[in-house]
Amino acid sequence: MTEGESRPGAESRAQDSRDEILNAATALFATRGFHETSMAEVARAARVSKALIFWHFKNKEELFVAVLGRLLEPYVIDFAEEAGALDEKAQLLKLIESYLLFVRENASSIRFLVAQILHVEATNDSLSNQVLTLFEGYRTLVTDLIGRAQAKGMCVCSFPPLDAAGFLLAALNGLLLGHMFLGSRPVDLETGMKMLRQWLFGDVPEFQPAHHSATQNK
Repeated sequence: MTEGESRPGAESRAQDSRDEILNAATALFATRGFHETSMAEVARAARVSKALIFWHFKNKEELFVAVLGRLLEPYVIDFAEEAGALDEKAQLLKLIESYLLFVRENASSIRFLVAQILHVEATNDSLSNQVLTLFEGYRTLVTDLIGRAQAKGMCVCSFPPLDAAGFLLAALNGLLLGHMFLGSRPVDLETGMKMLRQWLFGDVPEFQPAHHSATQNK
């Protein structure tokens, strides 16, 4: 077997081992915390040698930041391929729906991520900068879309685009916190979506009659 033929297999094995290490570290950091988790424990959980972990990551802090960075990956929303086929309203609704769907499906990971940002000094500024960069990119996109939707008469919200985007993101973050920490049910996310649609575009949501639940209980 030539060097060129063996390299792809070696790269694949290296990526597989890195993924196993990150999976094991994520579970351990989530249950034991950063300080109580040792590299030896990560090695045992990942079924690799400690030397292999240090081949991928120079220390525990770098491993920890890699774990948190991995948790941020689903936040990146790319509309490059489909944006041209959607008008501003459809793009805004898709952004909101994608956010709420992500919250519903990844609540435990987000809870872990928020806890680390608030309490773990090992992240330094690296993780915070990643979060801020993603947040600013999302806010810039939302602000631009609201401004263009207003210019085309699609949006009934008349506040300046930057203010409207700030309020929208505050509402989404409130829904996120409620879903993660206050025991809100998924239906609350759906209701939030209806309320945001009405605020932005004047869409009239379909509500259940107020007497529906009482009738059901009789």
